[in-house]
Amino acid sequence: MNIKLDKLRSFVLVADEGNLTRAAKRRHTTPSAVSEHLRQLEDQFGLTLFDRSSRGMELTPEGRKLLPPARQALMQIAELDEIARQLRCEAPTTLVLGLNAPPEYLKVDQLLRRVAQEVPEARLELVTSNSYLITDQVREGKMDLGFMYGTPAHEAVKAIYLADIEFCVVGPPDSELSALPPDPEKRRALPWIWASDKCPITHLMPNIIGFEREQTRVVSDSEDEHVTLSMIRAGLGYGVVEREMSQHWADRGSVRILTDPPIRTALNLVVRPDSREHKLIAAIIEVVHGLWQDQGTTAPETSPESDLLARTFIQK
Repeated sequence: MNIKLDKLRSFVLVADEGNLTRAAKRRHTTPSAVSEHLRQLEDQFGLTLFDRSSRGMELTPEGRKLLPPARQALMQIAELDEIARQLRCEAPTTLVLGLNAPPEYLKVDQLLRRVAQEVPEARLELVTSNSYLITDQVREGKMDLGFMYGTPAHEAVKAIYLADIEFCVVGPPDSELSALPPDPEKRRALPWIWASDKCPITHLMPNIIGFEREQTRVVSDSEDEHVTLSMIRAGLGYGVVEREMSQHWADRGSVRILTDPPIRTALNLVVRPDSREHKLIAAIIEVVHGLWQDQGTTAPETSPESDLLARTFIQK
């Protein structure tokens, strides 16, 4: 007996819905088409499958007995199709994604789940680095795409805006300051933990303090925010750190966030322009962008601080 799958699907859907119109909607077809499927199937079986009434479609005793094996047949076909799809794909294509911040801040857990569901042909290899190096490695083809703060200086990479990220001035937990002193002399006399040379925060700090690095009391240099926070928690001095990360430690009484105006910059996803034509990379970009748009982010407003950060990189 040659049973067409489309007729079997219509039978199961009508049994589930008890209504031709709703079943047709789920099948993206018309009630008359579904009704014809049932008529042909009843003719093929030589059985009446439904009692039709003003209340809808109700299975006959024969229909109830045929429903379980019909479901099982459709499930087996779906499983067969999935195995064939996996065999066609062979091994997933590995794409290297650069992370410039802790995975939890970049929604990596959600990203991996969505990629597994929506882009099973791809496998993400995660590499932790900093914005400056991520941009260079994407440009050189050593990474497929990556996160960065600010706007890339190279025309060979394209930035896709995701969100506006806040940074703030952070001090030791026993600091007596609630905000930076308005007097520039007092600001530069504070013990400062200075960002590395490749970080735009190093260029922004003179605007915050009022003096260049050489004129400021610098107690240490830092390569990333984790090191900066460790030094601040140890009481060495003050630094500029991402607000969300700072708040995590402030809530535990380990640091103190100063109530100065926040420093903002854009979190971008960077990719080579030619790579955006690659089917899998384009699909990953769509997933990442969707994750951040679900949050309701909009493009950042222009400000002196964001203009400065847009011309440089923030190292992470």
